[in-house]
Amino acid sequence: MDTQADETMSLEQVGAHAKLVREQAVAWLMQKINAHELQMPEVLDALTKQLHGDAWEQNHGALMALSQLCAEGFLEEEQATALLPRLTELLTHKEFRVRMETGSCIGSFCARFGPAAIYEGHVAGVIRSCIADNLERQIDPEEVQDLRQKLGIGSEAPPDAVFYESAGWKTLETGFKALLEVTKNSGKKFSPYVTADVIDLLFQGLKHTNRFVRETGYYVCAELVQVITEDTTQDDVPGISFPEFAERMAAQLAVGLADNWSQVRMASSVATRNFVLGMKTETREQFLPLLVPRMCLNRYYVAEGVKLYSQESWRLLSSGSGKALVEKYIDQTVAFYIEQSQADNHAVREAACACIAELGNKVDKDVVRAHVPALLDCLYESFQDESWPVRDAACVASGRFMGCFKEESRPQLDKFLDLFVRHVGDNIWSVREDAAVALALVTRNFEEDVLDRVFAKLEEMLPSAKDQSEDSKMNSQLENVTRFGVAKPAGIVTVSATDVIDPAHTDQQMYSCGSLAPKLKRSGGCMNCGFQRPQEKWELSDGAVYLLRELSAPYPARVTPLLPVLAELTTLRHFRHHRNLLENIWKQLPVIIKNVKKSAVKSMLETVIPSLAYSLADDHQLSRSAAQSCVRAFARLLGPSILLGRVEMYVPEKQALFQPFCAY
Repeated sequence: MDTQADETMSLEQVGAHAKLVREQAVAWLMQKINAHELQMPEVLDALTKQLHGDAWEQNHGALMALSQLCAEGFLEEEQATALLPRLTELLTHKEFRVRMETGSCIGSFCARFGPAAIYEGHVAGVIRSCIADNLERQIDPEEVQDLRQKLGIGSEAPPDAVFYESAGWKTLETGFKALLEVTKNSGKKFSPYVTADVIDLLFQGLKHTNRFVRETGYYVCAELVQVITEDTTQDDVPGISFPEFAERMAAQLAVGLADNWSQVRMASSVATRNFVLGMKTETREQFLPLLVPRMCLNRYYVAEGVKLYSQESWRLLSSGSGKALVEKYIDQTVAFYIEQSQADNHAVREAACACIAELGNKVDKDVVRAHVPALLDCLYESFQDESWPVRDAACVASGRFMGCFKEESRPQLDKFLDLFVRHVGDNIWSVREDAAVALALVTRNFEEDVLDRVFAKLEEMLPSAKDQSEDSKMNSQLENVTRFGVAKPAGIVTVSATDVIDPAHTDQQMYSCGSLAPKLKRSGGCMNCGFQRPQEKWELSDGAVYLLRELSAPYPARVTPLLPVLAELTTLRHFRHHRNLLENIWKQLPVIIKNVKKSAVKSMLETVIPSLAYSLADDHQLSRSAAQSCVRAFARLLGPSILLGRVEMYVPEKQALFQPFCAY
């Protein structure tokens, strides 16, 4: 803190309106106390007055200061207990921030003086009341009616339709926060207060509709599993035995590990790690069939925090024997993966697809073999999901999984092949690429069955852009509303030369990932496939280019006759998104030309070089950059002098565009 700020500080500013000033004032206060420039009686008197002040900022600042004073040993037990009546009142304060800071302050007191002096007989009953009295919404009818009018909702709408799921719960979440602070700061000393009533109340919170309540509840569980352990005796915890506690806790942790909300999964992952690693190996064995599948799946969860934490937990639990652990509980693991493929959250369904692919690639084939039909059915359903990231994940997983179980997959090959081909022309470029990769993998694994059919489809799809209408579209059939970050199929957004936009998709509300938007429900079955929509002709060609790239290495002789068609695609200029197609061709050509004969490459140059010149001079940065890389690839393969000679032959006036990219 600078000298000028130090001169303007005083005890009164601990209760300042701005939080930053309050924090600075608390830091100043601790500095003065440590320097013996302020005396505790004077400080405590001033803070007590602010603790009883009318402004919530005064209460908040005083609580911050008291927590710090207690943590640094300046507060005596008698002084702390004298403040408890006011702290219990503040646990029900109307301001959320005051209630939160009160819980932190009580936690600091428990850390210093123990729960016997602070929790028992003082705040225990109030904390329990904060939770128990608000498990159901207690809402003023006038408040509900006011909100109905503001939101334009009919008077017959129930309160649940008026309030969002995390609103209107009063002291419920902060009551759990206070309980968390007490348990975290009390440690093993809290064990006598873990009664059956407390456990029942906690588990009620874990089932609550408010995700923030569930999250806090699981963090409380993370502390309790370190309080009640195998070494805990009945005398230490008179209300519940360890076997009963562990059995009930494992069941709740299993629910939390499969929650639709990332923050709840994270909290339950923390609790689960503490739970399983805090037991002896032989004791935790009985809970692994329930917890192993959930811990395993969360290693692929889309939220980075959950994923990384779960991977580390898995490493600590398995000690390098994760494969054997999955094989031991394969029945439970497969059942859970299939269940999670039906979850509302698309991120969970994606993770389930990745895990199924992992079963095929890493786990002993004989162990998985009995479950292959059920897993293939699961992947097929996911392949038809309403959410394109799930279809993308299912596409990749299906290609890998079928390659691991060729004979078992052969009866379902035809229906999967249709889906692979259809997704090669999907509206989303990443789906097109992944579908091409998966289809090429299936082609190599089932060559005798599908090779001719795949190349017939490739020959049909590759020239499709020639028939593209002038008003091309990108990402068509996607709504302007995203749910969990994924757009839902809807009406087509048309982008024409005059930039006429469908009004249904203009100035509409948008949602961020995991925000107020409702969850994007899964969709399955032949009558309810979100991806079944007219595909753009240029997208069919674009996907075929990816497939051509993937097939060029294993089947160069079959790919070579298609190179003139590919070269002809580079000459198309009649539709708006031709630059996007060019960009992709320039990106994939360097791979393709390495896999075919040089004579075939040279025969393309007369058509391709003028198109490269077009992109090199274009304002479209992505296609221009891709064209530059493509020129370098041609120069490396054929030699700079040969390439520049062809440039001089076909577009002599454009040589300057090529020369910077023809040097090694």
